Amino acid sequence: MRHKMFKFSTLAIVVASVTQAQAAVYDVVEVSGDASGVDALQYYDKNNSDLASQVQFYGQGISPSTGTENCFETSCSSTSYKVFGESRFGSDGIDIRDEIPYQLDNFQQINDEWSLERHCSSAYGFNTCDTWAETRFFGVGYNSDKPEDGSGYGGLRREQFAWQDNYYANTLPMLESDSDPLDPERTFERVMTFANDMAGYDLSVTPSLGTLVDGGDHVSANGAISSYGTILIDDPEDTDVPPKQIEVNYALGVTSSAYFANNNRYARQFNKRGFVNSGASQVSLLPVAGSDLVKNMGQTLAWDAVEYPAGNLLVVGSAAFAPSNLNDNIKLPDDVPINRSDLNNCKTKASNPSELFGTDEKSWACQFTVFANEAAFWNVDVEATWNVDASVTSEAQLIAARASDRPALDPDDNNRSFQASARAVSLVDGKPVMVGYTTDSVDNDYYAVRAAIFKLKDGVSGTPTAESWTVSYIPNLNIEQSNDRIYRYTIATDINDQNKVIGVAKRAKSTERSYAEMMYLYDATSNSFKWLDSSVSSIFFAGANGYPSAINTHDQIVGWVDAETVNQVNGRQRRQRAFTYLAGSDAVTDALPAKSAWMLDDLTNDDNVNGNANRFRIAQATGINDAGVISATALKCDAGYKSTSKNAECDGDERLVAVKLIPRVDAQVQPRTDDETSVSRKGGSIGLVTLSLMALLGFRRRK
Repeated sequence: MRHKMFKFSTLAIVVASVTQAQAAVYDVVEVSGDASGVDALQYYDKNNSDLASQVQFYGQGISPSTGTENCFETSCSSTSYKVFGESRFGSDGIDIRDEIPYQLDNFQQINDEWSLERHCSSAYGFNTCDTWAETRFFGVGYNSDKPEDGSGYGGLRREQFAWQDNYYANTLPMLESDSDPLDPERTFERVMTFANDMAGYDLSVTPSLGTLVDGGDHVSANGAISSYGTILIDDPEDTDVPPKQIEVNYALGVTSSAYFANNNRYARQFNKRGFVNSGASQVSLLPVAGSDLVKNMGQTLAWDAVEYPAGNLLVVGSAAFAPSNLNDNIKLPDDVPINRSDLNNCKTKASNPSELFGTDEKSWACQFTVFANEAAFWNVDVEATWNVDASVTSEAQLIAARASDRPALDPDDNNRSFQASARAVSLVDGKPVMVGYTTDSVDNDYYAVRAAIFKLKDGVSGTPTAESWTVSYIPNLNIEQSNDRIYRYTIATDINDQNKVIGVAKRAKSTERSYAEMMYLYDATSNSFKWLDSSVSSIFFAGANGYPSAINTHDQIVGWVDAETVNQVNGRQRRQRAFTYLAGSDAVTDALPAKSAWMLDDLTNDDNVNGNANRFRIAQATGINDAGVISATALKCDAGYKSTSKNAECDGDERLVAVKLIPRVDAQVQPRTDDETSVSRKGGSIGLVTLSLMALLGFRRRK
């Protein structure tokens, strides 16, 4: 097997050779979940004293900075900016943030062990796809002799059989708490949403749903935060004209419905919906007005937001607008004892909640309803709702009109459905520009997901409406070239206020024994496009899988990328680590020249084997603000790694933790060395560690 050693730049080697002080480019600060209380919750009805140790914490984004703050120039404290994230227990099979499974399944057929294994084989090519699929379906640590006994941690099957077995949430939203600013230790607190309260649901359907099963140590609504920020509003208690303005914090993301008990069955109203918490209010982001099925069960996702116009929170994401083809056997998992025709009948039941949310197996089928989704936005009046201690709703508006040849169902194969999403938004020259993906009808033959930009039409001002937007494809990302399929999907993951767009394109064919996820950078102003490949840096080697998660105003990109070159096709999953790429023309600090790319493990190394930094290896960088502070998920070895090298063995157990990386004014690069020997990692949760990092692929974080 070919092996490729990473080589550091000449500059890095020179810097390291002349530096003797124990310095780094970033300090690592853990945001602990120990005080959040989530380790004391029930996760399933098995008596296992080891449950608490299986809960992992993830850093998914960082609060924005303001003005001209630069932590490389003026020292920033560990309390300056908040990390948001989530706790996870075991595997979830299908990520709660996905509009469709794994961002490519517009058939919406990845829903059981067999389809998970088939997806793994075709999209990744591992020779361990059977175990990969079983872990996602039955949960981490499942009983291989009887996997369906429910002993695994998490797993898609647990959610599918909640109807008869009840359900315990395994993904909970976390936000860094407002603890003592003089205390350097940072902690998470759990975030509640409208889904945790009976008042957050449609009163016309709750009598049919039954009794809410969510409270105390039994939580049944999963959730995740996608963005956190601050908006200025007029102080409603100030009688001056004009009134003074106050800052209101908001958090937004996605939550599943809680489950409701009725006659020994457990049902939820919807699969997932977006939320916005601001002040005392908890806003439920509804789908578009339409059919009864969309109204009662339609999904929505909230990804990002900006203040536009003044006082209005423009939230972007996706919303259901029509049901997918439900007269399709593959829309139901194989091992659920449901008559396939019952799923199609849910459309006629939708006008009668007592039938849609009934107690027989025919109603169970409706829990598997799936939808066509369109990029959407919500205008949330924070000023009117922030001090309302109640649940509030906001109805989605679809972004731009779909072309006449883009109906909800693919005209060439109605088992495929239209899918689109606005994943990020930024103010470019004072106007909101969104990026994400829409559906392309490739050669008028089949639907596929393709990266897109959504902009306001010329002359539009004031609060946007559905007619305010135009949509266009990002160039150089055609799904096919000369009738040959090149990409499974392409998406845009973020945009900054300089109109720079980042994203990923999933290869349909193997390159260097990998179905690579290729990263790109697109300047929408100059219409220039480039791949993040070996021409940029050796860390972006041919066939590497990567994910660019965020870009700040200085064009500094963060994400994660393969850190080894072992074969994935007919081999195993590669180890990945976080990276940063300075794409701009100016250096953010003397230690990091413009146009340079780095593994973040090299930038957190202070060459002190007994120091705090050597307890962490940065797995995924998920967000970066304009001050330069980075959010990330890291591997933590409490006892410290045995050396400062990249692949050093943990002297004890490893676990996943949320961290923030704070720039140092005295930044100095000290690259980690390579270990040429194989590394044996210990710890009962290492299978969960590897699995969880794979499950994070595709998340988009707030810059």
